[in-house]
Amino acid sequence: MDSQVSQRLFELAVEQAYDSVLITTAELDLPGPQIVYANDAFCRTTGYSRDEVIGKTPRILQGPLTDRAVLSRLRHNLEHGTRFEDAAVNYRKDGSTYVVHWSISPMRNNEGVITHFVSVQRDITHETQLEHFNQRLLEHLADGVIGIDHKGQCTFVNPSALSILGYSNDTELIGRCSHSLIHHSHADGEAYPRDDCPIHQMLKTGEAPEPWRDYFWTKAGNSIPVEVSATPMRYSSDPVFGGVFIFRDISEQLELERQLHKAASHDQLTGAYNRRFGDHVLKKEHAKVKRKESGVALILADIDHFKAINDELGHLVGDQVLKEFVEVLQSRLREMDSLIRWGGEEFLIVLPDTDLKGAQKLAEDLCLATEHHPFDAEIDRLTASFGVSILRSAESIEAAIKHTDDALYDAKQSGRNCVISQF
Repeated sequence: MDSQVSQRLFELAVEQAYDSVLITTAELDLPGPQIVYANDAFCRTTGYSRDEVIGKTPRILQGPLTDRAVLSRLRHNLEHGTRFEDAAVNYRKDGSTYVVHWSISPMRNNEGVITHFVSVQRDITHETQLEHFNQRLLEHLADGVIGIDHKGQCTFVNPSALSILGYSNDTELIGRCSHSLIHHSHADGEAYPRDDCPIHQMLKTGEAPEPWRDYFWTKAGNSIPVEVSATPMRYSSDPVFGGVFIFRDISEQLELERQLHKAASHDQLTGAYNRRFGDHVLKKEHAKVKRKESGVALILADIDHFKAINDELGHLVGDQVLKEFVEVLQSRLREMDSLIRWGGEEFLIVLPDTDLKGAQKLAEDLCLATEHHPFDAEIDRLTASFGVSILRSAESIEAAIKHTDDALYDAKQSGRNCVISQF
């Protein structure tokens, strides 16, 4: 079989190869070896046609970013007739760069003389970019970082992620479904369907979700609050091949937010809701009344002769009385009820799903409990007066408060330490 037939058979064998195949002559001195064959994959990768590269030197693919040390090792191997394998930056026809993995072998004739070099080249730009990207994340982010493939399986995990989730080695997560491991349930233990998971949705749609708060599960089976951001991974317009999600434990932040919220919504001295937050509670409950979702009752409580306590025993004793009075009231309220410091020694109680009769009974219990509570030893007896009314849909919040305040005034006028209701 002559050389032309052999070459044609070789072309047919490699023409459909995924990797680029390039055959050159064996001259190494300038201008260098000449390209005698390039397959379709090479043309697709570089943007050159066969006619444009045949007879040219492979050096047309080199540029400023091509590693000279790699080229030096390449020349050394070719001069010694040994196989060469390495990676470097090449340049396409349009000047854009790509990373290529070379595998170059010499071809010898019957006399053992090298006549050609066969270079099998693979574009590893995607892999290299991903590797560098992952490495940067792993090295520079203190937050937890997990990379996943298009199936949601973990491909890399940084040390912070291991620490947050309680794992000692990334081999415990690599290759396993991230959702099944750390995102399988809500904080209350209810199953978290994968189709509802923002990370899974990102893999399906290719769109990055807005950062969100969620709960992840540790190796020990504990849920932790996290703030998460996720980014799909794709090359140009290619389909998503995976993604990266970055998260941090926000347990301390949530506690701080809780404390700030409490400071903004609660009276600092007594722990009851403050007047500003009380207005919010009233508006919310009034809206429910208008929708006929529930009846709401109001109780306005006022400590009897409180000014005398402050004047005679001092404000420290007065402050202690206020705190204990709130404890007495709060201990007899439901979780849905709201206790609001309305002003000075006055406290408003908002009672959802309660009619006037039920509110009257509760107010009487509170009145009796206050009278029998052992306050400061210097206080022989402490009592309170209570006004009761209903928050109606047909009237304003201000009107309802006035009715309740009027009822409290009547209780004061009736000798204190009693309950008066106003219909």
